Amino acid sequence: MRHLPWNPEVGATVAELRALAPPPAEVQAAAAAIVADVRAGGDGAVRAHTARLDRVDLPEDYAVPAEEMRVRLAALTPELRAALETAAANIRAYHEREAVAPWRETLAQGQVVGQEVVPLAAAGLYVPGGLADYPSSVLMTAIPAQVAGVEQIVVCSPPRPGGGAAAGVAAACALLGVERLYPIGGAQAVAAMALGTACVPRCDVIVGPGNAYVTEAKRLLVGEVGIDSLAGPSEVLIIADASGEPEWLAADLLAQAEHGSGAMACLADMGGTLADRVAGAVERLSAELGIATDNIVAVECPDREAALALSNAFAPEHLELHCDGARELLAGVRNAGAVFVGPYAATAFADYAAGTNHVLPTGGSARYGQGLSVDAFRKRVAVVELDASAAAVLARPVAAIADEEGLRAHALSARLRAQ
Repeated sequence: MRHLPWNPEVGATVAELRALAPPPAEVQAAAAAIVADVRAGGDGAVRAHTARLDRVDLPEDYAVPAEEMRVRLAALTPELRAALETAAANIRAYHEREAVAPWRETLAQGQVVGQEVVPLAAAGLYVPGGLADYPSSVLMTAIPAQVAGVEQIVVCSPPRPGGGAAAGVAAACALLGVERLYPIGGAQAVAAMALGTACVPRCDVIVGPGNAYVTEAKRLLVGEVGIDSLAGPSEVLIIADASGEPEWLAADLLAQAEHGSGAMACLADMGGTLADRVAGAVERLSAELGIATDNIVAVECPDREAALALSNAFAPEHLELHCDGARELLAGVRNAGAVFVGPYAATAFADYAAGTNHVLPTGGSARYGQGLSVDAFRKRVAVVELDASAAAVLARPVAAIADEEGLRAHALSARLRAQ
């Protein structure tokens, strides 16, 4: 665990923290080649890259049968099934509060304006995997899509070494009634969902976390498909004062470092009283858990204002507040993917079952981005209704602006309605 002294130039500290997870230089070219192959070769390219990268030979039709997903669900232990059902209920309740209704308003000239809120037709969900099994990411991506009213939900997740999808991923799909699951991962999965193949339906949006190749493929395909964000390695910043519990803080830092692949964790030590005790707990727990601590850092912060300035400049994916007056400090938080208020609100709870979404902006994109929501799966369509009276009133200002812009047909189109 590294220690950084306070630097009034907060930007320099942020740059040092960001340097812990530099983007791999070779990713862009590799992802671009895979996307081009899938564009040209469809499922043949998907199968070829899966064999090359995952050492799995996919059949001609590689969709996971619905019956296999139901078998995986039935095989869950009662405890795990109950846990997934609890998480699903909480996530659904949270996202149902985000639903936006269509609206209409009559403006001064008599015209009626408003919006229709329309679900996208098809959503592609990327669920990371490989040697791991992430049913939680199925819940986090599929449930807001279902709440939005998306008709066709497609899930892609890397194949297991022996073929097929991870058991938990398949079970979570069955639990939610998602029937389209494909055991493919990486840039080839993103390209298949964005472009469509004989096996994989073309999607309107692709969401979900993934590695650098997944992220680069999403970036390359923006414009042909919508995306949620360009998510990078996971991160947490914890603001804590002398009241913080060192072992709890160490566990939360290690929980983030556990993600590997450039994940980083930072303790903003208000008053400089915690770092040594937390470092001792990190060293002990990391040895027990087998988690590397290279990307865990403590930054000395003289006071609350300094810690808050560091946090807002860093714009963390996860922000934990372990300090007296945490709720009051929340009012000063401008940039964060999700905020966890008080020592009991560990990031791990929201990663699984608290109800909020764990697909969050990373790499500083919380300055302008937000976590995955129902909005990612819906679009707002403007609606305008005019009767003869409203058209007559509006025709003159419309024509005047059109004349100024030299658009004579626009002006004529409006004036004809005023006759």
